[in-house]
Amino acid sequence: MMTLLLEQYPVAIGLFLRLFLAWLLPFLFDTHGVVPGVAYTDIDYHIFVDAANHVRQGNSPYDRHTYRYTPFLASLLAQLPHHDILSRFLFCVADALCGWIILRYRQQKREERQQHQQHSRIQEQQSAAAVSNRMLSPRLQDALWWLYNPLAINICTRGSSESFQVLLPVLVTVSIVTLDSNSISSQQQQQQKSWLLAIPAGVCHGVAVHSKLYPIIYSLSFMTYFAAPPIIRDSSTTAVLDNTATILYRLVSFFLSWAKRLLTPAPIVFFITFMLTFVGLTYLAYEWYGPISLEEGLLYHLSRVDHRHNYSMHWYWIYLGRARPDFAQNMAVIGKLLLLPQLVLLVYTSLALAPTNLGLALFVQTYLFVTQNKVITAQYLTWYLCLLPLCSDSFGTTPRLQWSLAGLALSYGIWLGSAYCLEMQGWAVHRLVWIASVVYYWANISVIAALLSSYQGGKTQQQQQQSKGTTTKSGKED
Repeated sequence: MMTLLLEQYPVAIGLFLRLFLAWLLPFLFDTHGVVPGVAYTDIDYHIFVDAANHVRQGNSPYDRHTYRYTPFLASLLAQLPHHDILSRFLFCVADALCGWIILRYRQQKREERQQHQQHSRIQEQQSAAAVSNRMLSPRLQDALWWLYNPLAINICTRGSSESFQVLLPVLVTVSIVTLDSNSISSQQQQQQKSWLLAIPAGVCHGVAVHSKLYPIIYSLSFMTYFAAPPIIRDSSTTAVLDNTATILYRLVSFFLSWAKRLLTPAPIVFFITFMLTFVGLTYLAYEWYGPISLEEGLLYHLSRVDHRHNYSMHWYWIYLGRARPDFAQNMAVIGKLLLLPQLVLLVYTSLALAPTNLGLALFVQTYLFVTQNKVITAQYLTWYLCLLPLCSDSFGTTPRLQWSLAGLALSYGIWLGSAYCLEMQGWAVHRLVWIASVVYYWANISVIAALLSSYQGGKTQQQQQQSKGTTTKSGKED
């Protein structure tokens, strides 16, 4: 009975869980202190509430120390009745809406695959057998990705605003992939549809980048997807992942082939719309609140360094550098050099993966960006977890992937245990935490390598098995 309810009403139940826990857990941990010294509410939530109070009083949200977000977030929260929990409820609603978008996306993709398979009796029988062998229904599995995801529930109920920043890129991705994936007969209709989609997509992307700067890494991927001819979008990416050539050679080849395509109308319209929206919102914030909105809302995040609650293996040199200015200056240069590998991978995935599998490109870009960042918090994990459901069906379940995920879970446990000893118990285990951070980094690299090695060139795991079965059968007949 419970499984049936979870399957039939995932959005309603997911929203109820969020709203209920957003009230219960702060009541237990913050108000009554069931665990002494452990607070549930994220410190950033208190910053949001204080900044909103400043706006209600006619002041700047940046009068609240350490408010480093878009001023429009505080202005939005200021419109709510003055109650501490309502802003938290708003974040929970946005998070549930994000889960609904993921749910609808996965359902639509599954329906498209079923339509492609309906002409083959063998494929239908294999599909039915695969579904019957599952312990969970496909709809319930779709809901588990986000609506019933404990991490997503924890992040939003603690009062984090990541739901807004995570939701916008997902909306953009889904609007591009789903609305532009339907086949249209004529090339003129294809171009017209791309034009129409480029405008709202550019607006949403501009809002996302203004709200949280990191989605700017998706810009080139969106443009290459708009620039790709339909025949390329429908092709397999197996050749893209072929490792017979060097990365530099493939990067140059793809750059030359896409240079002309990026100058076509659809990607240009997207870029112009995106820039107008981003610059327009940033200009309004600058006019209303002065240079501090630019410094705290955007520029701060380009040079942010923080050694507390930081999963990154770079936290230790940040910690040491605070006591030695010369050392910190040298490490700052090294930190900028660390951006070069990220830039190369970003350009390569945008040109090579995005045209054929946009969801995969965005997930890989975000995963690598977060993993190699100087600052990693729990909220950052939601940046790529919301994109994983958009491409997960194309990954196979291999022993290598299973071992990599087990290693990642173990690295989490090691890091959390050592960090608890450092921050909560006050033990001098700084090097142990740093070693745990290095282990966590390599565990993440192992996971992304295992995922890409199990990627099946645009085919789902089920389709890959069907293809192997057909090949085997043909061989026997011969």
